[in-house]
Amino acid sequence: MVKSKAWNWNIAFAPWWEEPATEVYSLLKRWQKQSFKKILDLGCGIGRHAVLFSENGFEVNACDLSKEGIEKLNKLIKAHNLSITTEISDMLSLPYNNKSFDGLVAFHTIYHTDDIGIKKTINEIDRVLIKGGEAFITFNSKNSPDFKSADNKHLSENTIVKTKGHEAGIPHYYTSKEEVEELLKGFEIIEFSYKEEYWPEYTGAHYFVLVKKKR
Repeated sequence: MVKSKAWNWNIAFAPWWEEPATEVYSLLKRWQKQSFKKILDLGCGIGRHAVLFSENGFEVNACDLSKEGIEKLNKLIKAHNLSITTEISDMLSLPYNNKSFDGLVAFHTIYHTDDIGIKKTINEIDRVLIKGGEAFITFNSKNSPDFKSADNKHLSENTIVKTKGHEAGIPHYYTSKEEVEELLKGFEIIEFSYKEEYWPEYTGAHYFVLVKKKR
């Protein structure tokens, strides 16, 4: 298994990382209707989704491997008097008790690992959710140009390590739809969508999956 490596949020900045993703607003409404209270923002970055949930009355924990990301979020928490508990932690071993959360957001997070690491992380997500709890998870699609690029180093059939830009040295795991379904076979899949994204100097393809813990 490759060693986890954090983003440096002092150089990995883009304006869209400060704004909640459009997909998360519907998730917020869904979990309000279901009376969810405790939420984990897994791989929170600089905290855009943790802040959104906190501002809407949820009890929020936020964790990320990046010291710089957590420091930026802590400044936001202090400036806006938000109720968010932060941790610097690796997603492969989360610092939370079993069945701690009603809902979990892992937005563009858990694919920053390899074949072994993604399975360990999904097991951790399962562990910290209550029975009936839900998780919203993003997966890299093998349709992404980055997966096919000769610029990146391939470690396995599914894993590359990027060699350029602010993600140089960070592993990325890519899947097909069928592989996502296999990874999540311990959960009930509620929603499954595919999206190709076009940003300045970047094109990507991802699966967005909402799951429920069955046991």
